[in-house]
Amino acid sequence: MRRRHSHALRAAVCVTLQMLVVLGGRAGAAGGEIALMRDGAVYRVPVTLNGDIVRLFLIDTGASEVQVSTDVLRALFPRGSAPPVYLPGSTSRLADGREVNNRRFLIPSLRIGDREFHQVAASIEGPGAPLLLGQNVLGRLGVWSIDNRRSMLMLGPRPAEPFQGGCENWRTAQGQCEVAVVRDFLRDVRPRHDVTKLTLLRSDGEHASVLVDVVRDGRRTTARLCGPMDLRRTDTGWRVVGASGLREVDPGARCLP
Repeated sequence: MRRRHSHALRAAVCVTLQMLVVLGGRAGAAGGEIALMRDGAVYRVPVTLNGDIVRLFLIDTGASEVQVSTDVLRALFPRGSAPPVYLPGSTSRLADGREVNNRRFLIPSLRIGDREFHQVAASIEGPGAPLLLGQNVLGRLGVWSIDNRRSMLMLGPRPAEPFQGGCENWRTAQGQCEVAVVRDFLRDVRPRHDVTKLTLLRSDGEHASVLVDVVRDGRRTTARLCGPMDLRRTDTGWRVVGASGLREVDPGARCLP
């Protein structure tokens, strides 16, 4: 009897996800609506990961970034696939005062309705942990609201992403792009640095981090440097504010954050 109930519950969840994905497709370039699932006093929204994995995420305006469980991590990177790109961990304080260390990684692709984001930073919790949609994605949706009467996520016009519109290629990116700011900083401010690769790790419109792979030509020795450089948006545009993660690596090593 218990097994039959479990199968019925799984089937109901699958049907609900399929219906939410179909309804979520009504979000257009000029704004739209995405059907939500109400769970008590909170809402869950269907999120598509890596183009084909759909999960219900809790809309959590108090979370600074996306959170997934180890189950989702395994689904995103099954055995035999390329491993995830891990980020420096973070420390969070629980309600009882305890501090816990969180592992973090980059989700290659995350889509809500018609809004797709790449290389999204996320923290990892244990099996069965709640999936949270945090501010590093909510803040990039632009103007949005929840229609409580109809249980709908209402999206306003699509916002202009700071790193879209020709920002993908760091060699040709325009000056307003995060990768272009780091490129010009290394070339102009530090002319002895030969940039070989730049990758945008994260950006929420106010703060950003760019992974740098660069060769520094010193007077006596040549060294290869790898690591993140941090940026902050000011009134005049993006500005490099730190490079504490930049470190020297072997010439043949893989550059990872």
